[in-house]
Amino acid sequence: MYNYSLRDSIERMGKIMALIEAHPQGICGRALADGCGVPWGTMKQDLKVLVSSTENSIPLYTDHDEGNDECEEGLFLPEVKWFMAAAQKSYTPVHLNVREAIGVLNTLDFLQEDNALKEGLRQKILSGFDLGEEETYRYIKGELTPLEPIQGKTFPLIENAIRTNRRITISFNSRKITVDPLGIIYYSRLRYWYLAARQGDIIKTYHLNNVREVHETSETFAYPEGFSLKAWFGPRWGMEYGDLIRVKVRFQNRSQTVAKVHKDVAHRSSKITTLEDGAILFEDDIIGVNEFITWVLGFGSAAEILEPMELRELILKRVQETLGNYRESVY
Repeated sequence: MYNYSLRDSIERMGKIMALIEAHPQGICGRALADGCGVPWGTMKQDLKVLVSSTENSIPLYTDHDEGNDECEEGLFLPEVKWFMAAAQKSYTPVHLNVREAIGVLNTLDFLQEDNALKEGLRQKILSGFDLGEEETYRYIKGELTPLEPIQGKTFPLIENAIRTNRRITISFNSRKITVDPLGIIYYSRLRYWYLAARQGDIIKTYHLNNVREVHETSETFAYPEGFSLKAWFGPRWGMEYGDLIRVKVRFQNRSQTVAKVHKDVAHRSSKITTLEDGAILFEDDIIGVNEFITWVLGFGSAAEILEPMELRELILKRVQETLGNYRESVY
């Protein structure tokens, strides 16, 4: 009988293969470790076992195989990408639109199959999810995670209106408004869908859970030339609406702090400067004060907002309110 550790390792092998299969463009070792929920050291050992046990069976290769690495150890680095030889895979092409893909994803949990197989199917569907048009009317903000379904006919009605440049009337928070639909956004951190729409000269987002009715009108509109959801969301911290502000934050060189900052803002065009004492200076243009403050507070005393002053004052107010809660509990 296998012990618990060995059984876990064997189960991970199936998940690793499913993740590699689901990413024909390659997936790095660090992403494999994150996907399996294990440290890089554990994933490194799993990959070594997988390579040695699948030789001449399942053709795995990396983007370093053709390089000048002096030893095999060069293949087992967290940034190295892993692939499976395409010639060994035979798939029946199935083309799903967004609504169909969401429906399939929603049914996976009901399959009487093991979790590794279901996760492999989930990753395969997500890897084929059509993001080619994210620059126009569809965008996923954040890491790709299992999509949450949209109930009813909201999604296809909005998507059709965007494609045909038709204005829509929506019932949002008990108000009826007419807007120009510009795109649909999935915010993976909160796992919610949003409608990006223009009313007059203002573009805002509307939480689709709060949209009760959608009706396509006979009026047409001109889609803004050169408008990109990805570019429009570039400076936004979360989904808030607000003014663009310049921020500067100093992060102390504490355990994992610097690494976490780099990881959290890897998708942004931030400026990060390493200071003489090992601390870093983070600079960026952001929209979304509340979510940004929440992120900074997550670093505790390792983070200090330097600019702007009003953000420093908001942080101080949040901290004082927190301290007040504890003072009230002292007898």
